Amino acid sequence: MKSGNKIRYKSTRGVNKVYRVVRAIFEQGTDEIQSAFKFAMLNHNLNVTARRFELQAYVDVINTADAFKLSRLICNQFSRGVFAMLGAVSPDSFDTLHSYSNTFQMPFVTPWFPEKVLTPSSGFLDFAIRMRPDYYQAIIDTVRYYGWDRIIYMYDSHDGM
Repeated sequence: MKSGNKIRYKSTRGVNKVYRVVRAIFEQGTDEIQSAFKFAMLNHNLNVTARRFELQAYVDVINTADAFKLSRLICNQFSRGVFAMLGAVSPDSFDTLHSYSNTFQMPFVTPWFPEKVLTPSSGFLDFAIRMRPDYYQAIIDTVRYYGWDRIIYMYDSHDGM
């Protein structure tokens, strides 16, 4: 097996397979998101006709609110040649990951992040990407469309804030 920073090659009966290594960080208690991630990885790897490479996932599940552990994990990932970070993190740790992502110009893909995100002070692009669009504008548009002057908005997680 020959390995590089981002791509690994493995010979199987004279056929070279191309592997891309994906490393993911998940907050403890995000079982649904981890299941979706595993399902997507499995679907990609089983689709032999359409895929050009196979994905190998290395997943870390930690208390992402601990900034020291999170920073250590991120540095460890960087030393392994990671080219993107994926994961679900707590709102408390988003700023840490966002800062590393922008500083090292490494994409950080996450299902959610706070509404108020500071733009990078360096003037570079923002390297954090959320998969789920903002829906607060959809709520505002619905209220305006129906002309409601009073509503009750209830939520049970940070997603509703």
